[in-house]
Amino acid sequence: MLDIVTIDGETARDFDDAVWVDRLANGNYALQVHIADVSHYVLPGTAIDVEARLRGTSVYFPDRAVPMLPYELSTNICSLVPQQERLVLSALLEIDHQGELVAQEFCAGVIRSAERMTYTNVHLLLEGDAGLRDRYRPLVERFRLMQELALVLSRKRVRRGSIDFDLPEPLIEFDEWGAMTGVTRAPRNIAHRLIEEFMLSANEAVASHLENAGIPSIYRIHEKPDPKRVLEFEEVAAHFGYSLGVGAIPVQRFGMTDRRRDGTKQRREIELPSRELAISSRHYQKLVAKIEGKPEERILSYLMLRSLRQARYSTENAGHFALAAMTYTHFTSPIRRYPDLIIHRLLRGLLAGHPERLPQDNELASIAGECSEAERRAADAERELVEWKKVKFMAERVGEEFDALVISTAKYGLFVELADLFVEGLVPIDTLPGDQYTYSENVRRVVGKQTRREFAIGDRVRVMLDRVDANERKLQFSIVEDERKSPGARRPGSHSRRRVSHGPGRRSR
Repeated sequence: MLDIVTIDGETARDFDDAVWVDRLANGNYALQVHIADVSHYVLPGTAIDVEARLRGTSVYFPDRAVPMLPYELSTNICSLVPQQERLVLSALLEIDHQGELVAQEFCAGVIRSAERMTYTNVHLLLEGDAGLRDRYRPLVERFRLMQELALVLSRKRVRRGSIDFDLPEPLIEFDEWGAMTGVTRAPRNIAHRLIEEFMLSANEAVASHLENAGIPSIYRIHEKPDPKRVLEFEEVAAHFGYSLGVGAIPVQRFGMTDRRRDGTKQRREIELPSRELAISSRHYQKLVAKIEGKPEERILSYLMLRSLRQARYSTENAGHFALAAMTYTHFTSPIRRYPDLIIHRLLRGLLAGHPERLPQDNELASIAGECSEAERRAADAERELVEWKKVKFMAERVGEEFDALVISTAKYGLFVELADLFVEGLVPIDTLPGDQYTYSENVRRVVGKQTRREFAIGDRVRVMLDRVDANERKLQFSIVEDERKSPGARRPGSHSRRRVSHGPGRRSR
């Protein structure tokens, strides 16, 4: 009996995947990734299948989830709960010490998960926690081998140019009545990396297998960034002394006419790239490495992420830019994502020798488009509820002061994010102290007409919450000055990361 385990968060209720790692006689690693076989229970065209396709994905809110499948399937019959026999589709991979795939096999099977592990416990165990090492004594060496393989796979992805944004993820805390009590940074440790690396390897292996079989499939693609977005990022990064290193970007200038609120017209010029950029994921990867640990890391990572396109599903394999992967799909979460269920059906049909019975191009293209839209809807719903919770939480804090980071500038003011709370809001331009301010679009800064004082992306400021608009889910702040010190003036062209206030600031990541 293999000591296969699941590793998930403490609050997880459905378990899609289980893993096992061993060292082979030739020194290579044997990685087994076992995924819940939802396709055995959810057949094409059934009522459950129609509803799952309509939903496209499970939706995860801070305090509850809306599953794609009925609870009986998602949390019991399909879920890889410990000490229970469960059906799986498995990727059995042999990987060498460079992280390269040497051999692969795919099969349907039955497993009995030995333990339901959590990220926290695996992390503490690998850090040497005596109590957990004693409790899971038979598994200690297995987890050490998993860590070893995960680091090998991670180094391989780095070599090929994969981008790893280590942006902080907010974790909303609630009381027993469901009211928000605070926001903390979600932990991310080596246990998370284990599962991430193993799932990435399985997804790539399955995608390549289906592609090499020459059958229609669904890919998870991430196209190259829009040159206009890259140009916008380069302009901001230059103020911090950084660049993606893509060289000079040729642009064309276009005239545009804006209508002011008073009805008058204003003529301005915009610049757009005149051709495609020769940009690769390595440009992003190198800049991520350069800013690691720097005060500007948080804001530049955020802006880099915004410059990229959104990943989507497609029947045309365009590769995955951020992962630097030639072929990629979603196979590892069929309980919560419909495209993974489709990939399972394709793989099962191929294993059974009946590829002619599988969904064809037109149907797969429709599914890919629908699931991409469903993913966007779910993300919007999750974000909207989180924002509503944050606004409700902040409504009792009007008049309080906070340390904040300027994350964007516009003609109507500064957008700031509060340190420690992951809460955003606007400082209107007409409330900025000591002068009358205007927005300078060419340098993306808000500048005082008399003092020439500037507010720019990346500035750390002290703000007060002035107003909460619950209906619009918007927060309005104002800048708080230290009255014992003169605000002074920043010289034009001086560095944009000077502190505007004297309060301590959270380390940006």
